[in-house]
Amino acid sequence: MLLARQLYFEAVKVGDELPPLVKPPVDRSQVARFCGATGDYGPLHVDEPFARNAGFPSVLVPGMLAMGFLGELVTDWLRGARVRRFGARFVKIVWPGDVVTVRGRVADRRFEAGGRYAVDIEVWGENQRGELVVRGAVTAQLFYSGDDETRQRGGQPPLVVTPAEEEERLAKLSRSTAPARPAVGTRPAAAPAKVQPAKPAAVPQKGAPPVPVQAKVPPRPEPKPVAKPAPKAPVKKAPAKKAPAPKSVPKKAAPKTKAGKRR
Repeated sequence: MLLARQLYFEAVKVGDELPPLVKPPVDRSQVARFCGATGDYGPLHVDEPFARNAGFPSVLVPGMLAMGFLGELVTDWLRGARVRRFGARFVKIVWPGDVVTVRGRVADRRFEAGGRYAVDIEVWGENQRGELVVRGAVTAQLFYSGDDETRQRGGQPPLVVTPAEEEERLAKLSRSTAPARPAVGTRPAAAPAKVQPAKPAAVPQKGAPPVPVQAKVPPRPEPKPVAKPAPKAPVKKAPAKKAPAPKSVPKKAAPKTKAGKRR
């Protein structure tokens, strides 16, 4: 039966980081169980008075327990791959109550002869103060792909892939997933204008007066500008002739009366 979410060599890249694993605080009961499981009952790990007389503030957490935290991180990430080598170096003492966080990173990946594929992983652990307490290295062997695993589990020889073939396969994948570029000299089609949805009409509430509906009045056409007539040239008028003054008519003398007087 194949393991779920199997990790394959084709999916691993140099520089990939393993998800960090944060362990609960180490207590004395965990130390006692680990000593019982390994058969290592060193007095520095289980005898408090002995550890104090030796100059330590309390018992020491076994270094192999911190190394076991590294192994838990790697095996959870490899998901069924075979571990070929595992080594560690203890840098600082882990005390009861410390919170150890273990991390890892892919340092190298190799194509080996006979269709074998290996990865080198560097791992390390830190306490709650950020101090390095343990450092290690793991070498694991993986199946190249799902087809390679099926072949080997069926008794067939492994799938042999060279680095050149892998680069060619990755190049084909990148070309197939790359977006198409527009031809030279052509402009990309303009994006269609966004159509704003019409606002729904307000529903009148019961008992409310009806809302008058305003009819849409078409906009009035703007008046066309009227051209102004060109100014006319001024016309010179002839001077008006003066009418002749009327001639005075002499008055007739009144007739004389008998008395010799005029009327």
